[in-house]
Parts: sequence; C-alpha cells; structure tokens
Amino acid sequence: MKTKTQILLELWFEARTRLTDQLEVLEAKDLTRRLGDAPNSVGFLLRHMGDVELLFAKNVFGDDRIKVTAKTLIEGEDTRRWTDLEELKDYLSRAFFQLKQIVEKQKDSDWE
Repeated sequence: MKTKTQILLELWFEARTRLTDQLEVLEAKDLTRRLGDAPNSVGFLLRHMGDVELLFAKNVFGDDRIKVTAKTLIEGEDTRRWTDLEELKDYLSRAFFQLKQIVEKQKDSDWE
C-alpha cells in the first residue's frame, strides 16, 4: 500500500509533466512571448514557478536550508529580463529537486 506522501508525489510529478514536456520544445525566442494581452511573458512565468516551488519548500515545509530570493514577487511585474532559457531550466530543476527532497521526508501524519 502506498503512503500518502507517495501518492501526492505521483500526482505532483504527473501534473508537473505538463511543464517539463513543454520545456523540451521551448526555444529562447519563446521566452518573451505572452498570451494575448496577458502582462507576463513565458520567461517570467517560468521564473515565477521556480520561485514559488522554493518558497513552498521553505515556508510551507519549513526547510530553512533553502535560500530563495523570489525576484518575480519582489519586482511585482514582468520586466522582460527572463530570457536565458538554460538558466531558467536550471532554476526550475533546482527548485523541483529541493521541493521534492522535503516532500519525500513527510510522514502520513504530516498531511493531516
């Protein structure tokens, strides 16, 4: 029987494939694109996702080892500076790994 942590990790991994699958085909030129009149570019949204995952690991799960400067939240708007695709991919990968590590340590009772 799977633990709650295992089930939640599987659900999260599956949901996150919608992001990771797109990262495989994303090109640097796509980072400045926006959807219609939306204020935020693809690059900003990618950085924001990494910021949020790190903040979640630090603030929700209490991992004080995580150091995060949530630049997208600090700036409050898209300054169009998130244009380095490899840097964004690395940031998202690190954020995912750090959140994954702390979630894997949770016991079933922690989810109550």
